[in-house]
Amino acid sequence: MSQAVEVPEGYVPIIMVEAFTSRIGPIYSRQTGENIQIGFRVEKSHLNIEEVVHGGMLATVADQAIGINIAHGTGSEYDVLTMHLSVDYIGPAYLGDWVEATAKLTKQGGKIRFGNCELRVEDRLVLTGSAIFVARQTKRK
Repeated sequence: MSQAVEVPEGYVPIIMVEAFTSRIGPIYSRQTGENIQIGFRVEKSHLNIEEVVHGGMLATVADQAIGINIAHGTGSEYDVLTMHLSVDYIGPAYLGDWVEATAKLTKQGGKIRFGNCELRVEDRLVLTGSAIFVARQTKRK
């Protein structure tokens, strides 16, 4: 039987429909005004050989945070796809930490969208990132 994950107030689980992103969870989200924050409690499966969160996990969460916020603002008739992602690793996150991602969109209209993101453990900055997404008509039914 799995143990319940302790999450900050207001966070709810995100149901990941993509095969890849469903493997990194559980991931949680909460609405803060017009922004959607995402977060996760660091589990053993998120760690690298040095016992800190794997950089690929942090980059994926940054990509998801920016992408979810862009998608949320575009409406359900559009999918958004990452064209470019750049991250800077500032500090480590450890087993048991709550990692929280906050995105800021810098260009929302048009086919090409831009955003930035910070990942933090409490007040400690872990990662900064920026991404460019393309919006396209959805092919999902």
